[in-house]
Amino acid sequence: MVRIYLSIRIKILLLFCLRLFKNYHFGLGLESFKTWTYWVFAGTQSFSFPGVQRLLQPKAGSSNIEKAAAAQTMTIKDSVVEWAKSDNRRLLHVVYRVGDLDKTIKFYTECLGMKLLRKRDIPEEKYTNAFLGYGPEDSHFVVELTYNYGVDKYDIGTGFGHFGIAVEDVQKVVDIVKAKGGKVSREPGPVKGGKSIIAFVEDPDGYKFELIQRGPTPEPFCQVMLRVGDLERAVTFYEKAFGMKLLRMRDNPEQKYTLAMVGYGEEEQKITVLELTYNYGVTEYTKGNGYAQIAVGTDDVYKTAAAVREAGGTIVREPGPLPILNTKITACLDPDGWKSVFVDNVDLAKELE
Repeated sequence: MVRIYLSIRIKILLLFCLRLFKNYHFGLGLESFKTWTYWVFAGTQSFSFPGVQRLLQPKAGSSNIEKAAAAQTMTIKDSVVEWAKSDNRRLLHVVYRVGDLDKTIKFYTECLGMKLLRKRDIPEEKYTNAFLGYGPEDSHFVVELTYNYGVDKYDIGTGFGHFGIAVEDVQKVVDIVKAKGGKVSREPGPVKGGKSIIAFVEDPDGYKFELIQRGPTPEPFCQVMLRVGDLERAVTFYEKAFGMKLLRMRDNPEQKYTLAMVGYGEEEQKITVLELTYNYGVTEYTKGNGYAQIAVGTDDVYKTAAAVREAGGTIVREPGPLPILNTKITACLDPDGWKSVFVDNVDLAKELE
């Protein structure tokens, strides 16, 4: 029985090799071939890659081996998506560019109550990072500010919405912002159609922060809001590729928008969530060059890249170590073009040490 099983897998591999040469225009590379070879001989169902489903899709008159190969491919695809849900993931930080690092740090620490956690200068690449937040990086969602040498202004675009900060007294924070010369774009008051007290302020570069009045919370940095052109498509992608959960969806017909909260965890008010917003009839937004990406922790950047591909995402940086830091990452785009970077958990822990 074992010999028959191995014989079938070897035949499947040979079939794939034949189709690979016949269908080179699908763009499968060496890594894809190595991944498939590993699966065939080891029997694992935790790997996948682009194009295989098309190559092995059974056609009329297909042999049993071809049908078995297609069935196995679908099994792998389902397994990869399931793995994304069980991976050890959490939102790590959000990255965006600023024109004056010291001025922004001062606003975040003095007005928003954040702490400067660390700074990192990379002169070889001509940029400096500053990490700020409400607690240690290994347990809190933080801001990663990027200052590129000599660049003092950025276009935020129309797609980025705002960041959400939970505070115990919105009015108090607004008064501090005003006293420091900051901009308040919405005075404190109840949200439209609700009772929650909110306000909006802007940092020196024009990034908006929604101040949300709440009691004490383990994660004050509570939201990253991005606008999307198809809410159902976006939610499905983040569920499958990122392993996130849909925590809440709310339609606001009076204001003509619908929002969905997705994240890692069960209680929205105790974690950081991604707030996806769909405005009725709007399918495209400009990205600008200010907002960059969110970062997510993972135990395996290689499997993560496979899950993203299977869910319809685009890999813009193949999984592997960074040149200088040696931290393994992979980067992708969601269906709306929003970028995310997955960071190896073990490597990040070493970096933080």
